[in-house]
Formats: sequence, structure tokens, C-alpha cells
Amino acid sequence: MKSITALAPWLNRVVLAFATVLFTIIALRYISDPVHAAAATGATLSSAFAATTARIGFGAFPLSFALFSFGCLLSPRRLVAGVSLVATVALTVMAVRLFSMMADGPVAESTRLFLPEAILLLLAISGLVLEARARSIRGKQNGIF
Repeated sequence: MKSITALAPWLNRVVLAFATVLFTIIALRYISDPVHAAAATGATLSSAFAATTARIGFGAFPLSFALFSFGCLLSPRRLVAGVSLVATVALTVMAVRLFSMMADGPVAESTRLFLPEAILLLLAISGLVLEARARSIRGKQNGIF
């Protein structure tokens, strides 16, 4: 078990790197050209205020998640905090996506995003569980538990 728990920091770094790239791509798409980004989903932004609102809601929030994830990726002490945020975001996105599928009906474009979100969540939870086990093992070895 000890060899598996030694992978926890690396799995957590992979999760944070993937999340950083993913959130950055989403953010830049909406910050650089919110009208076309929205149009790709079938939405229309018909005013400057709508474009600004899209830049904030669909650009600034993912960018802040990307920056936080990247900062946690650079700091070994903050890996768990970063992965916890990624897990929280992924779980929330999946819950809202499921709610939307029930409320609006399943849409192929939305349904296909469920799998990568689930994989990200599974990796994040796996990293957190492995880290908790590694800390428990270290605590027992140090006589803390």
C-alpha cells in the first residue's frame, strides 16, 4: 500500500495540471471572443453588456480557477487544497449538468461532456484518498496515531 500512496502527490499534480489547462482554455475562449464562444453553443449575445457578462461569468471564473489550480500545482503544501477545489467544481458541474438533463432533456453535446467531467472527478477523489492514506501511514510511523 505504501508504494501506491507514494503516487498521491503525482496524481494530484496531474489533476491540477489538467484542470489548469482545461480552465484556461475555457476562460480564454470566452474572454477573447464571447460572441463566437456563445454562438458555438447556440446562445446569442446581443449587446455589449451581454458580452461583458459572458466574459465575467464564463471567462473570469474559469480563469480564477485556473490561476488557483496553477498556484497549488507549484506548492507541495497546497496540492490537497487545489485538488479539493477541482473536485468541488467537477462535482458541482456534474450535478448541474444532471439537473439540466432532467429539466431540459438530454442533449448530445452536453451528454458527451459528462464522461471527461466524471474522469476528472474520479482522479481528483482518488488523489485525495491516496493522500489521506499516505498521511495516515506517515502519522502512524511518527507515533502520532
